[in-house]
Amino acid sequence: MRSAAWLTDPLDDALVRFWDGHHWTFQTAVRRVEPPAEAVQPVQAPSQPVPTLRLDVAQALERVRGLLVGSMKEVNLLGDHLRPEEQVLALTAAQGEGWGVLACTNHRLLFLFVGLVRKQFLQVDWNQTRGITYDRSTKTFAVYTTKPTKRAVPAMAVRVPNLTDAQAVAQAAQAASAAPRLDVV
Repeated sequence: MRSAAWLTDPLDDALVRFWDGHHWTFQTAVRRVEPPAEAVQPVQAPSQPVPTLRLDVAQALERVRGLLVGSMKEVNLLGDHLRPEEQVLALTAAQGEGWGVLACTNHRLLFLFVGLVRKQFLQVDWNQTRGITYDRSTKTFAVYTTKPTKRAVPAMAVRVPNLTDAQAVAQAAQAASAAPRLDVV
């Protein structure tokens, strides 16, 4: 078993991720590569500052129970997709077309995935939501704009592997609006 350390992120070579000795954590940093000693240093453009998370995003990030491996890029980009008056109440890692972040705000539920070739941005405003379900067998978190039935098609469906995080997102949704409770099937 490997001891705790900062290692190259298995999903993004430009990052290092903290391995706690058992699991990958959500903590990442930009990987610094030292140039060879004999190499001539090229003139570099001023580096961009490391983006800081909005306070509400950072607080929601601290409450996540599951792992966010592969989703920190989306967490860092989340602020760009939020409305000025919007506050993030809960978030978790989720899988749509790829691993991204599912965020519950005081206005809507949104999913963000940014891959090399594809991007996916799904959102459902709370005033449109009629039901939320979580299927334990498929680990699917689904949001409906009609009454959830066997024939109903969800407006948004993503895989959330951690039931505790799915419940936290659903509880935040219920607190944010008149959104219905989470039905676990």
